[in-house]
Amino acid sequence: MSNILSIAFLCIALNIQAHGFYTAKLLLVNGETIEGVATLPQNRHHNNSIKVKKNGSEIALSIESDEIYQILYTIYNGNKYLFERNNLGLTPEPFKKHRSSSLSEKEWFLVTYSHPLIKAYISTQTFYLDKRKGIITTHSYEGRNINFGTSYLLKRPSEKAPTVISMFNLSNSKFRKWASDYFKGNTELVLRIKNKEFKGFQLDQLALAYISYK
Repeated sequence: MSNILSIAFLCIALNIQAHGFYTAKLLLVNGETIEGVATLPQNRHHNNSIKVKKNGSEIALSIESDEIYQILYTIYNGNKYLFERNNLGLTPEPFKKHRSSSLSEKEWFLVTYSHPLIKAYISTQTFYLDKRKGIITTHSYEGRNINFGTSYLLKRPSEKAPTVISMFNLSNSKFRKWASDYFKGNTELVLRIKNKEFKGFQLDQLALAYISYK
């Protein structure tokens, strides 16, 4: 009987997610929490709201992204994904000119590692569910302009916005330069970075290394 119920719940979850809604718990900027199903965040200049159906309701509400602080999604296989709305990621040279320096702009970040001392994120244009792999993944119009590419970022508690440490198609030498600048106060970690111990997409390992010195 329990197997039958499990299969039934899985079918219901798959049917909901087939329509672009995923089990979600939202934490709003004002402290309110909402539970139900919601669409995935997107970093686009238009239609940047999240559609939400509260538990027990078939009516989809539209909530502006800037009214939301966090969304925790649970997909059909039980995997959880935490998204945060934060200030627009700061960028080192030579890409600084491609982003506004104003901290009034915000975007969505997928949290890939979280610790009280540091967080790692991915930012991209589109997040979607890869049903074959059973994961939430990313898609963007990759290119040299950072506005359209996938970025890998870090943020410490004292910082107002995440910092881009690497991005799609960025050379390893450029990644090492950016990462060394970010951790310039930690000479041992900088030496490990310059000795090619880390890759640009391994920010979780870089964050763990940073914590080990605390």
